[in-house]
Amino acid sequence: MIRIIFGLLILVTGYSATAQQIQPKGHFLQDSMAIGQPVQFTLSVSYPSDKLIIFPDSTYDFSPFEFIRKDYFSTKSDSTISFDSAVYTLDSYEIESIQTLRLPVFEILESDSVSSFTKRDTIFLQEMIPVVTDSLSLKTNTSFVATEKEFNYPLLIAILVVLLILIILTLVLFGKKIRLRWKIWKLKRKHEKFLEVFKPQASQPRADEVEKLLFLWKKHLETISLKPYAKLTSKEIHALHQNDELYKNLQQMDRSIYSSAKNDNLSGAFVFLIDYADLIFNERIKELESHAK
Repeated sequence: MIRIIFGLLILVTGYSATAQQIQPKGHFLQDSMAIGQPVQFTLSVSYPSDKLIIFPDSTYDFSPFEFIRKDYFSTKSDSTISFDSAVYTLDSYEIESIQTLRLPVFEILESDSVSSFTKRDTIFLQEMIPVVTDSLSLKTNTSFVATEKEFNYPLLIAILVVLLILIILTLVLFGKKIRLRWKIWKLKRKHEKFLEVFKPQASQPRADEVEKLLFLWKKHLETISLKPYAKLTSKEIHALHQNDELYKNLQQMDRSIYSSAKNDNLSGAFVFLIDYADLIFNERIKELESHAK
């Protein structure tokens, strides 16, 4: 036990003697700084040439400063003494008026290292905005001066003129196509609306509704084709289209309307009329689209 304590005393004494032999020096190269302004701290040390000494690098905690870079100078040695030095460029964003720093050098031993620190050096933070004392008196001005905002009429007029020119050019160059596209869109909307109203009523038509539904179909064909279907008889419509199937279904409806024997089974005939209305509509759309190209 006594040997262990004696060994520890020798080890501590050896470390202490080593630390006393190495006394690094360090100080700031300026007296004051501003927040975020780079400052320089110089570090130097003389030590026996047989020892291995290293300086802190970017991994070291330089608080309250932040590391920017390190400029290291070549070692100067004679037969017994070596001299190393470096300049650290740092900055700080702390707001304390007085900031201090000390840096170590590390002596590398076989299985450990010993740190030797410089004395702590101080740098002062410059006040960029002076503190306003309570002794200053403020002058109050309560008068209010209203200022009118000037509207940029020339700019407004220029914008309106440009817009007007663009509209005129668009109408001149694309006016016909725009009108045809608008017409196609309106016809599609009318045909969709017709099918929404006509299909539910024509699915199971009552005998007393046949004449009204047939007239509604003729009026729609007149709208999409610009031909007077509402004034044409079934025979005249047949002469116009030369479609025997269409004529047969129209005759079936005529017999239900004008004869004493009412026919309630006309759903098939109305399905054909709906399909024929789709045919007329699609032909009209193709015709308009060919003119719009």
